[in-house]
Amino acid sequence: MTTFVLVAEYRNATDRLFTLANAHFCACVGNDERRSWRSSAQRHLAELENLSCKRASERDRRCFSHACRLLRERIAMVNEHGEMLLPKSVVNVA
Repeated sequence: MTTFVLVAEYRNATDRLFTLANAHFCACVGNDERRSWRSSAQRHLAELENLSCKRASERDRRCFSHACRLLRERIAMVNEHGEMLLPKSVVNVA
């Protein structure tokens, strides 16, 4: 179900998704931290990915979609035990 929010909240959600995908993911040290990050990232993604904003610009929508996609990719790089998996792009090249 889509939840409509104000533009400021939509942009804040985009920032939260990017921060989770980049800063928080890269700060993880060890399997325990990655496992915890993965669980948190999945919860945040489930909470935020159905947001929409009627007054958002096309750029806002592209940024939000990109942030969701990036976070999904990062989540896919960590298994349920916190171990790093190779990205599909690396596996296909090898």
